[in-house]
Parts: sequence; structure tokens; C-alpha cells
Amino acid sequence: MFVADISKLKQYAKVHQEYFGKIKPATSMIVVKFLIDPEMMIEIEVTAVVR
Repeated sequence: MFVADISKLKQYAKVHQEYFGKIKPATSMIVVKFLIDPEMMIEIEVTAVVR
């Protein structure tokens, strides 16, 4: 996950848990200066495997 505002860490973690809690993926959070769209709070990069 790429985030521009680390002060919202607890909010990011709560939402991440809601969506990914059951599968528990490996996760990294990287603080960046800004995201491409100023209205974006977080960018999540995902690689998925369909079986």
C-alpha cells in the first residue's frame, strides 16, 4: 500500500482488515510524498491468482 498521510494508519488498517482479513496477505505500507490524484488517500497494488 502506498499512502501519503501516515496519520491515518489506523483507518487504513481497519479497512484493510475488513476486506483482506480472511486471507491475510503479506502487506507493506509505504509512505510517499503524494499520490497521482490528490483526492486519493491510498493506492493498493495487488497480484491475484485465480484457481
